[in-house]
Amino acid sequence: ILSLVYKPPFLSYSMKFDRKKIDCVAFPDDGAAKRFAHMFAPLTLELVTCGKTRDGDKRAITVQDGNPKNKRVLIVDDLVQTGGTLYECGVALKALGAASVSAFVAHSVFPNESWKRFSRGGDRSVFEKFWTTNSIPTVTNNLPKEDVFVVLDLLEKIVYDLDFR
Repeated sequence: ILSLVYKPPFLSYSMKFDRKKIDCVAFPDDGAAKRFAHMFAPLTLELVTCGKTRDGDKRAITVQDGNPKNKRVLIVDDLVQTGGTLYECGVALKALGAASVSAFVAHSVFPNESWKRFSRGGDRSVFEKFWTTNSIPTVTNNLPKEDVFVVLDLLEKIVYDLDFR
């Protein structure tokens, strides 16, 4: 399932992917970039890789490669727990001049309803849109409908893959 949700055709169809709305894909760390960057190569989008740096006890996210200036950025990762790294990546991209920042994660774990921090008005409200799949329905069924969250339904794609692979 991870590979299917990251393929650009699935993202394009499910997210109504529009080059006028997204013209840059970012990865929160080297691991995500290594796993997923090749899947976006056919789209000829600007690619940005962020990474964690440490300064004593403080952790910071910086942009290591690429330029988000004036871009409409989509951060792509496999999962989110409490979302600290994803949030810091969004802040770093905006600080470098990104026009807007959205996020896509395949699996939203969000323990203790930590998704609330990403909702409009939350202390981590940095994303224009926050796409996720319904791979963990006990979480995604509780996400507010009229907010930043957009839940992509995997059922149709799973049935298709089972029938035609």
